[in-house]
Amino acid sequence: MAQGYIAVEGPRNWGTLANKLATPGTTIKIVTFGGSVTQGLHTEFPETWAHEVQRWMQRAFPAVNFELINLARDATDVTPAATCWYQLAPVDADLVLIDYSLGGCGFLQCTGVANELIGQYELFLRRLISRAPGAALMLLENFYFFQMGTGTPTNPALPLPYYQTGGDMHAALARRYRLPMVSVRDVFYDYMYNQTAMQAELGFTKAQIMADDQHPNAKGHFILGQGILAFGIRRALSSELTALAAGGRVSGPTPLPARPVSPKAFEQQDINGAPAGTFCAEGIDFKDLATPASVKAGGWEWRDSSVVAKECSAKRQRFGRRVNCDKFGYSTFGVGKTLEFTLDTENIPKASSYMTRRQLMLFFDRNAAKGFRVGNSYLPPAAWVQCVRGCRCSAFELGGDQYYSSETAFGTAEVTLSVQCTVRLTIMDKGPDGNNYFKVNGVAVIPLTSSNKLTGIDYLAIDRDNSFFSKHEDSWRSSVGPKAAAQELSQAVGGIEVPADADMAAAESYTAVDESAMD
Repeated sequence: MAQGYIAVEGPRNWGTLANKLATPGTTIKIVTFGGSVTQGLHTEFPETWAHEVQRWMQRAFPAVNFELINLARDATDVTPAATCWYQLAPVDADLVLIDYSLGGCGFLQCTGVANELIGQYELFLRRLISRAPGAALMLLENFYFFQMGTGTPTNPALPLPYYQTGGDMHAALARRYRLPMVSVRDVFYDYMYNQTAMQAELGFTKAQIMADDQHPNAKGHFILGQGILAFGIRRALSSELTALAAGGRVSGPTPLPARPVSPKAFEQQDINGAPAGTFCAEGIDFKDLATPASVKAGGWEWRDSSVVAKECSAKRQRFGRRVNCDKFGYSTFGVGKTLEFTLDTENIPKASSYMTRRQLMLFFDRNAAKGFRVGNSYLPPAAWVQCVRGCRCSAFELGGDQYYSSETAFGTAEVTLSVQCTVRLTIMDKGPDGNNYFKVNGVAVIPLTSSNKLTGIDYLAIDRDNSFFSKHEDSWRSSVGPKAAAQELSQAVGGIEVPADADMAAAESYTAVDESAMD
């Protein structure tokens, strides 16, 4: 366990948490963020490590009450959380546990300081700390224990490289923001690829604790929550509780570092040092934003495409707004069909006049939405986005053969400031390999600054990452062809496979093994 704990000196707000834990009768609000490993509600693991942490803490501190608010959603990277879901955290949260180390982090996408997802991860941390300034945070690194290769002499079976994770860059951010962290990779990496040693030293095998290469089963979640996380929480609390017993420290909220670490986070930094607030209408908040006439004309259906829709509906009836597992949005079939919605891109709460620019972001289901495959299509659904009234933006494409890092995908363009900006989405015709289905889940407006806060080194880091990923994707597509590229890209992020040609006739009814695998 100790191998997987990454300590920091004077962890942010853990003294405050220790003080509340030492006060009988108080209620501790535990908030969790992440993907399918954290969400649960699946047959193999209806509950997750988050529930195990709550149970362990209740036993460890029986005089205190614990409330769990699980805001995880499967098949997503950190971007929607950084843009929208941070707003769901209660401002009086006491302990926030964060797991965004799997979703979207395939093919070295979370290994550099200028990676887009590292910038989004840091923005999420900064917005969350600003929203709940008294909360203690702990980061969690899960790992995709995948074996690459087929095991033949020419294609030997090899472990997924140790560095193929967001954990190392997240650890750098953890040190900067004084957040303790635990790493499943560092606890289990050598064992997961050596079952004999795992059985001999730990008393169980990978198959006994994992539902697949990335999702624990019930026993695995118990080990993760009441073992790895509990160990980290004990370590982070120990010095604080000792000091408290001796009449010592209880620290208050600590200001954010003035400058973000990632150059990809600077553009959203307000003049006060915190990232600007955002406008977000995603999921259930998106329903009333669409123009009723366009909804009716296009036959757009309001639906939840989550594979745990039934379970999540029951959870929402019980907990209301403190639920994030459903994937509501508008969907329809038909090339050329349109959907319009009007929003205010000018007046954004918690964004000062210093933030003179705006970014428009649309969220959509990339390719695992139920019923998406039609005819001979293999490309994900595609739509064209335009600003048609009251504002201006460069038109952009969603979906198609573009690369996205996770199932809950998005597209962006800069947009002018307007109190009434009407945006139109049109389902595109991508030819015989295209798709006539689309599902849009929401829209966000993100304030940006025009101030140049980057150094020459920052630009060098950004250029290096952009050059690498552009070259990588271009060479990939030219060498394997568009269909194989789409298949390989889908598998790269844990996605569903494109059906083989022989299966194309049944493609309309084809569904993913499990949408949670997209996480």
